[in-house]
Amino acid sequence: MTREEAQPAWEAIVNKGFSNYQSLSRDERIWFNLEPLTTDGITDHYINYGAEHNKDTIRDLEYLGCSDIAKLLKRVNKHFFWGKPSKDIDKRNVQMMKINDKHPNFFDDIDDTYWDLNNKLENALLEHINKTGIGESPNTSSI
Repeated sequence: MTREEAQPAWEAIVNKGFSNYQSLSRDERIWFNLEPLTTDGITDHYINYGAEHNKDTIRDLEYLGCSDIAKLLKRVNKHFFWGKPSKDIDKRNVQMMKINDKHPNFFDDIDDTYWDLNNKLENALLEHINKTGIGESPNTSSI
């Protein structure tokens, strides 16, 4: 199954995840947390939506065998207060500006490293979607 064929299932999972994140199954959560990384990268994970579930995202990356990418998120997290990003997007963005002021190339370097690893994540995620069947139409009717 291709991403295009799985699009209706993806849209249902996005709706479910935004309305009630806790109701996602583990397989759905993995897709919900990791798909945005494949298209937008790590910095976007922190700037926009995503970092609210940073701990789960790291676990999901490790589960799919992408520990090298999980290490990048952990490296970013070390720069936040208390070693983790704020769940409040405005506070998180203020923290990111402070990190960027202290380390002007930090996020660029993280993203450059990430994009070199992106294909591995894309392939692992698509394999997960196909192996679990969460991208198939019958599952979307129960979401």
